[in-house]
Amino acid sequence: MATRTAAIKTLGCKLNQFESEQMREQLEALGYRIVSFDLPADLYILNSCMVTSRTARDCRRLCRVAKRTNPQALLVATGCYAEVEPEALKKIAAVDLVLDNAARGRLAEFLPPAQASAPASFPPSYAETGPMIRHMAGHTRAFVKIQEGCNARCAYCVIPYARGPSRSVPSDKVFEQVQLLLEAGHPEIVLIGTHLGQYGADLPGDITLAELVRRLCEMPELRRLRLSSIEPREVSDELIELVAAGGQSLAPDPHCPGQGKLCRHWHIPMQSGCDEILARMKRPYDTAFYRALIERIKSAEPDTAVGADVIVGFPGESDEHFKRTRAFIESLPLTYLHVFTYSPRRHTPAAQMPEQVPGQVKKERNHILHEISERKRAEFARSMVGKQLEVVVEQFSETTEGILSGLSDNYLRAQLDGPEDSVGDIVPMEVTGAAEAVLRGELPI
Repeated sequence: MATRTAAIKTLGCKLNQFESEQMREQLEALGYRIVSFDLPADLYILNSCMVTSRTARDCRRLCRVAKRTNPQALLVATGCYAEVEPEALKKIAAVDLVLDNAARGRLAEFLPPAQASAPASFPPSYAETGPMIRHMAGHTRAFVKIQEGCNARCAYCVIPYARGPSRSVPSDKVFEQVQLLLEAGHPEIVLIGTHLGQYGADLPGDITLAELVRRLCEMPELRRLRLSSIEPREVSDELIELVAAGGQSLAPDPHCPGQGKLCRHWHIPMQSGCDEILARMKRPYDTAFYRALIERIKSAEPDTAVGADVIVGFPGESDEHFKRTRAFIESLPLTYLHVFTYSPRRHTPAAQMPEQVPGQVKKERNHILHEISERKRAEFARSMVGKQLEVVVEQFSETTEGILSGLSDNYLRAQLDGPEDSVGDIVPMEVTGAAEAVLRGELPI
């Protein structure tokens, strides 16, 4: 009997990517062979997102595409869309089973083994946040979920309804998960969460994110550690000092001395550069606070990359409000932007607000900020010329002989000459040039 096959499609954030890996390893333990989502499979799993109307629409489209590929397949929809609007997915004829986020971590309980005699061997469990993963297939850098859920109630955001209140993974479980991924050979670990800066607030012993980072950097096997998105009010002075030092003062990497273990990279949501719109969004800071924070980070270490999320077209955002946001962004030493076009989400206060912004206006504002982002990223890349950075090598070019590509600790794409066996390693790089926002360089002599 041929081994049954399964395919997983992931939409949305890094948390979803991590949770898809949890599901993949459960399926492999049940004996399934994982194939691409565009190929015929016996089982399809769609790990959904609903941050925007577009991602929700993509979920519905992909459900139909999968069932057309193999009408006899079992199609399972899970993720945040399945959590918040399960009835919408159940109405789609192609969907056979809808699982909420809690059930996703126990996927194996809802599915038959691929073969009756297939032995199941699962990794240790995170408890309520699902099983650990042994590695991240297809990824050089590995994600580790340390926190889930959010207690905030920003006017536009549906995520608290999808992922529930903030809860942290106990630190011993974090270390166990990191160790598993280090043993699998991942050179970089990225700490992820819905509301990362809230890590530890619900745990006994008052462990903070800064303390967790400090302890992780003391692990001898750890080569590189990166923080994902963190809210402005939760960036502590201790964290700023740690990132500025690159973890070097804690436990420098003996294989590649230089910036140290902790990546000089922040991603700090801004959402708007206009105080009136920030208040309407129910964001707990103003532009003066945000400016002071970004300037403090860049003062501590000028070569640190700082990215920001920005929403355009929030209800009531006038041309003048957008003008202020644009000017605010231009004035800040940001490296790049993630620009989101506002779309109403059910259950959120913003969906009921008056003065909804026309779609064409939102599209134009998105385009303007996207151009600013590209320019800022290119300027930051040019500022690295003549310096030495450390690059985690992710690919070896099959079309251009001898060219490696990867990611610097300060979040710039890089290309350099080197051997194929450097893939999956961290190497030093002398930056000799920058084309747009991509660094070009070579190994030091």
